[in-house]
Amino acid sequence: MDEKFIYIHTKEVPDTVDSDEAENIIEEKNVENQQRFKKVNNPLRIHFIMPPISLEERYGKLKDMGTLYPSLGMAAVAAICELKGHKVKVTDGEALSYNLDDIKREITDFHPDFVGMPTFATNIDMCHTIATMVKEINPHAKVMLGGAHTSIFTKHAIAPKEIDFGIQSEAEIVFDEFLDILDQNKSFTHVNGLVYKDGKGEIHINPKQKLYPDLNQFPLPARHLFPMNKYHSSANLRGKRTLNMMTSRGCPYRCAYCSSPQIFGQSFRYLNTENVMRELRELRNVYGTDSVQFYDETFTVHRQRVIDLCNEMIKENFNMQWACFTRANLVDKELLQKMKQAGCYLIFFGLESGVQRLIDLIKKDITLEQSRNAIKLCKEAGIQAWCSFIIGLPSETKEESWQTINFALELDSEYVQFPIFMPWPGTAIYDIAKQHGIILNENLSDYTAWDKAVYKPHPQRDPLEVQETVKKGYKKFYLRPKYIARKIADLTFHMPPKKIWKLTKAGYYTLF
Repeated sequence: MDEKFIYIHTKEVPDTVDSDEAENIIEEKNVENQQRFKKVNNPLRIHFIMPPISLEERYGKLKDMGTLYPSLGMAAVAAICELKGHKVKVTDGEALSYNLDDIKREITDFHPDFVGMPTFATNIDMCHTIATMVKEINPHAKVMLGGAHTSIFTKHAIAPKEIDFGIQSEAEIVFDEFLDILDQNKSFTHVNGLVYKDGKGEIHINPKQKLYPDLNQFPLPARHLFPMNKYHSSANLRGKRTLNMMTSRGCPYRCAYCSSPQIFGQSFRYLNTENVMRELRELRNVYGTDSVQFYDETFTVHRQRVIDLCNEMIKENFNMQWACFTRANLVDKELLQKMKQAGCYLIFFGLESGVQRLIDLIKKDITLEQSRNAIKLCKEAGIQAWCSFIIGLPSETKEESWQTINFALELDSEYVQFPIFMPWPGTAIYDIAKQHGIILNENLSDYTAWDKAVYKPHPQRDPLEVQETVKKGYKKFYLRPKYIARKIADLTFHMPPKKIWKLTKAGYYTLF
């Protein structure tokens, strides 16, 4: 079987797709890709819009720690549209700090035939507002929504009369086939993954598109359409110019708080080393990137492909710092040493709790001992660890919250975060949350997970107490004299002054 498409087989994580089927898909698609992304006869003016959501709305008081990167999903679809001959414009209202009047001006000036927007639980209302605006400017323009919210809550996403189409799951192939059908004025019934309305406004949901097995057939994301000088990483990441990229898609694990299994299943696909290096060179040579954050959900799922990539970076003397996300059970001494040699300086671990009962409840499929070992091995390899622990999980007592905070102190990683639990609809944990506690607020615009509590995890707890526990936890972790001395030395040698200032502000708001 082609190693670019992998379904992990473990005792904890069930296989979701037959391996032979995946191999057949690869063979078929590779033949099709010889003629992939054909030029259309009637090019459209396509406008992709990222609705304007401020950093304050996304991160609350921790806005200075917030990350603002270009949408790689939108950039991937935009690249295909350009290959097909369409005129493409991207307006990232978030990066440009636009308001609705600014968005209206952009739409009026470009006068698109087609508008596409990515949806999330926190921006769906804004997407609907912009769709109304589009129709007022050009009643003949078509509006399509994609993204997580449209994939999971399809009918809700496209219910307003101003929405014409929706896409479920990943968009590249669906959008490519949809544009061909649109160009040829044929029926939409055979475009898998497409949601559309007929002449009577009735919603039709086609069968989902199978995940495309070979990511190497896709073009590089169209970053040139984005305001690249407006993006920035979290303040605690190294580099004067840090950008993001993805070398793989999906995750074979089943964490109950994550929406990925509902969208992609438990699959894992990745780019080959040649294409990863090609994109890294573009980031460095075109956009002046000196540090990269790999945005893969779980970077080290396939151990050998990471080692191969690291070997290539070392061979080329690439000399770029990078960070990634992975799991405590997917690192080992040899792998971490190789990653360090290739430029890795920081790994983000979602450890989630210091209570094994709660880890099992949320189906994290790790142990406390694996978490201890992962952080220990990172320290030995000289790689920093950033650990995340969710406070206020369903049925969690105050004593268990402090057990988690004390576990974070025991591990003594370089960074820690204590996001407050949010019962996101569409995740497996939503039902668990209703079973073990009380959801007090289902207004998704309040689900920042940083400085608000919308859930009562236990009869003896209340949101204010949970928020206060988180504040005390941050103080106990970050105000240790030994930790402060260590971080001053680290920041002095590795961080540009602008990031040090942002980190200081975020620390002040967190602690005081």
